[in-house]
Amino acid sequence: MTLTGPGPLAPRQAAAVPAAPGCAGMPPLGDGPLSADVVLRARWLDVLLGDPLRPTGPHARTASAAAREAVAPSGALGAVLPGPADVRRLGADGVVRVLRPLFRRGLGLGHAWAVRPLSGALAGAEAGGTGTELGALLGPAALVGAAGGALHTTARLVDRLAARAPGAGRWWQPVLAADFADLLACESLTAVALRAADLTGGGTPALTAAAGYVVPQLVGQVLDDLELVLNEAGFGPDCAGRRVIAELAADRGASGADPAAAADGRARLIRALPSLAGPAGGAGRAGQGHEHLASRELFRLGRTGTARTGTRVGALSAADVAAALPAAAARLAERTDDDPALAALVRVARRLASEQRTLRLPYPAAGHTGPVARALADRQALLLLAAAVLGVGQEAEGFLGRPHWALLALTRVTRRLGAPLPEPFLDPAGDVWAELAGRMRQGVDCDVYGSELLWAGTEAEAEAEAGAGAGTAEAGRRRGGGGT
Repeated sequence: MTLTGPGPLAPRQAAAVPAAPGCAGMPPLGDGPLSADVVLRARWLDVLLGDPLRPTGPHARTASAAAREAVAPSGALGAVLPGPADVRRLGADGVVRVLRPLFRRGLGLGHAWAVRPLSGALAGAEAGGTGTELGALLGPAALVGAAGGALHTTARLVDRLAARAPGAGRWWQPVLAADFADLLACESLTAVALRAADLTGGGTPALTAAAGYVVPQLVGQVLDDLELVLNEAGFGPDCAGRRVIAELAADRGASGADPAAAADGRARLIRALPSLAGPAGGAGRAGQGHEHLASRELFRLGRTGTARTGTRVGALSAADVAAALPAAAARLAERTDDDPALAALVRVARRLASEQRTLRLPYPAAGHTGPVARALADRQALLLLAAAVLGVGQEAEGFLGRPHWALLALTRVTRRLGAPLPEPFLDPAGDVWAELAGRMRQGVDCDVYGSELLWAGTEAEAEAEAGAGAGTAEAGRRRGGGGT
């Protein structure tokens, strides 16, 4: 099975920036290609954090309250954690990729060691204009990373349960596949907003606000699904998955990643709505329309952008991201692949492009926050999410370059908008589950980059916990759970 991987490494062309401080035993950082440097730092951070499933590990998952009060580390661990100066060198999206292993450990620890320290320092001159947008996007990125860890653990348990009790896991596989697609969509939107901050030097407020609004809502739904799956599968509150979800629920409010954070994101999006009212900005009009390289570069995740090579594009706007929705629908329609999933994706993309056209109307006056403004913000946020999914899918290779995850994610967006799905309907959940199961078995993260995991849990741990659930899974179905 082909797994998503980062794009080809690009040669480093930016002016020299001092390397990150080193410590004994830590590889030199800041001397190689930027993409390689990001992967190396993330890998080394994972090594230093240790196995999160072992209670005796140096930085295993701890109680939520203790994690939120954890003191920022020093030594090698403190040196590898990105600081404000790293924003200029690694880019906003690079900083978040480095921090992904920390975010997977838990939301509370991620906020204590990264989000709070960086949010307090990014206003300084070291970080540049990108710092403000990164500060606003660290919360959604941490939430997606922590939820990805919970999904990976849950999928591992369900897969082992299915191996011990054939047929048991099939009840929940479509649910987990849909959650996987939702998290990939959330990460796509967040990553595109981070790349916009790098490429423009200041970001796009509407895109950042949309991520701050949509991500907490969708991740909340994912966590509810995971809790339901584990409960109906017969896993008790002491299993790894239930513990992780309980910690996440406790951390969301204290870490500013709860419904109150979503409401703040919607308020910021309402203020930024006028930027979405007109046509795409200069990047969309500069000679090649929606195919212009600058706007497409937003969606090339894992590849070094022009901002990291000493150039700024400047003219990109949230409208350029929104324009990716009809543009991608048109490009998909031109493909000649004989693939039912691709044909279904074209139909759904066209339906969403039609929904987007209905919003081309005068926006409420500045300062207006009534029901009309809130409804427009709701729909624009979901359509920006759909545009990010299609844009990323168009520029990706491997699994992300195939239509199944985008079809599942956009199907869920269409339903959330209350729009009818075009016929004939095709359910891609089986293909998306196959990818998720393959990643779980091979120790690969649930992220858009297909990052390799160092600590994915041992076979013995997974089988023991799956055995704990197998005895009650059939009883749960007899009570009416798990089979609906």
